[in-house]
Amino acid sequence: MKTSSRLPFWTSCLGNLFEHYDTALFSFLSPFLAPLMFPDQDPITALILTYAMIPLSMIARPIGSLVFGYIGDTHGRRQALFLTLAGMSFASGCLALSPSFAQVGLFAPLLFCLVRVLQNFFAAGETMGGAIFLLEHSPTKKHDFLSGLYNSTTMGGHLLASFAVFLLIQYNVVDTGWRFLYLLGCITALFGALIRRSPEFEPVSIPASQSPMQLKSVLWTHRKSLLAIAICAGFGSSCYAVAIVLTSGLIPLISTITKAEIMKMNTYLLVFDFCMLPFFGWVASKISREKLMLSAALTAVLLGVPLFLSLQEASLLTVLGARAVFVLIGVAFFAPFHAWASALVPSQYRYVVISFGYALGYQLLGSPTAALALWCFQQTGMVASVAWYWMFLALASTLTVATVMRSSKSLKDREIRDLPKIFYS
Repeated sequence: MKTSSRLPFWTSCLGNLFEHYDTALFSFLSPFLAPLMFPDQDPITALILTYAMIPLSMIARPIGSLVFGYIGDTHGRRQALFLTLAGMSFASGCLALSPSFAQVGLFAPLLFCLVRVLQNFFAAGETMGGAIFLLEHSPTKKHDFLSGLYNSTTMGGHLLASFAVFLLIQYNVVDTGWRFLYLLGCITALFGALIRRSPEFEPVSIPASQSPMQLKSVLWTHRKSLLAIAICAGFGSSCYAVAIVLTSGLIPLISTITKAEIMKMNTYLLVFDFCMLPFFGWVASKISREKLMLSAALTAVLLGVPLFLSLQEASLLTVLGARAVFVLIGVAFFAPFHAWASALVPSQYRYVVISFGYALGYQLLGSPTAALALWCFQQTGMVASVAWYWMFLALASTLTVATVMRSSKSLKDREIRDLPKIFYS
């Protein structure tokens, strides 16, 4: 990596870390916020209602991805990425100051939801925008490794959030101290946004300005790539939801393991995840990203039910092992995702198509995972039912990656057959 590209590299990765710290806090705090936001409900219902807040911002992310995707493709990556982190900082500050249920009743969860909608609007342009910017400043041969490395900063944000919540639990101040964590997120995101004002943080190249009315045509032209990105993004985000969010709420309900023990385990799992992402990015560069993604998705289809069944009345060691497998599946699938997605879309439309596809998949398919899985468990009483939705997404991703592989191979074969015609024309 050239010296001139070091600042864009670090600001992209740090910005991604700050963004995911802010968004991860709610996932880790959900089991503790549930009785605070819905004190009149039974524990399972309160948890389901709290988890249901996660996908409620499904409208905000797609809209945000279109807005910041358009800005990034027409006015520059720097402008879009500065606005995303500045907005995230503002939303986190609002969450830190939000009123409690005791103060305003049911307006408390409603206001909390509205601010999370705003938070997700800004977050929609950050993750994929930062990845696109990083890969555009890097040699093609390093894209798989850097995709995994960039994803590790996502886990770094989750790790910081998990560790922060764990500290609050250790000192028994989680009921009041959670506001400080959002305030910290506000400050860190603002710091990242200010770094992005540096003149060195510039785009590689920006196409001529496009009208917002052209977005519909652009998305329709690249609809197949958009759908493929959405499906795989949905499964990738569901893997995280299963390994960290869902199991954090489910395991205390079906075993003797406490919430505190689960949160401590989350920290270890995120360290493991953080270390494995660059490794699997390197593996993808050696065996091909498509083969690695296919192997991970097929493993989820085959092991989904057995893994969840192993959690029932399980020991701490068994739970740790099962959750480690969940993490490995997600890491193997998602490590090369950014490189895979970037290769599907031309650079002049890359920001808006990939961001919109990722937002659709993340919100419509991945975010409802925890709530839907717990609802299946509540309705059936069977632990195996928790795996059904995750396995469905895994199967859909398997078919999607396989289809993209066949299409790519067919295109290459046609190009090879047409070479003599091109040469002699």
